[in-house]
Amino acid sequence: MNKNQSGPSVPAVLGAAVLTGFALTLALMAACALAVLMGGLPADKIALWADLCLMLGSLCAAFLAAKRSSAWQPLWGLAAGVIVFACLAILSFAWFGEQVQLSRLLINAILTIASAAVGGVLGARRRRQHKKRRK
Repeated sequence: MNKNQSGPSVPAVLGAAVLTGFALTLALMAACALAVLMGGLPADKIALWADLCLMLGSLCAAFLAAKRSSAWQPLWGLAAGVIVFACLAILSFAWFGEQVQLSRLLINAILTIASAAVGGVLGARRRRQHKKRRK
């Protein structure tokens, strides 16, 4: 990429990454809910499974965003993870009028930001490795 060319646009970097992370999170949560209903997972650990699903979705979104961006890859990854969390937080506030616990929301935010940071760094490293192999 020349110095005069700009990198990919914000929707190009974050769009597919956030949608993929959001879809993965929802699919994993649905699979865990099904496993709890079938007796494969203990029901008292549902919060733990939901946190793991959220972390994996956020990590995936951050990895994909960092891999697609041309500069500041870890920050793009972090932004993708935060957007996935925001979408799920809005969804949880709108869900059947259930009361949301602020402490649980804070824990989820911390876990999401941490996993997005890891995903952003992994995506940036993967991009650098791929660029080195091309040369």
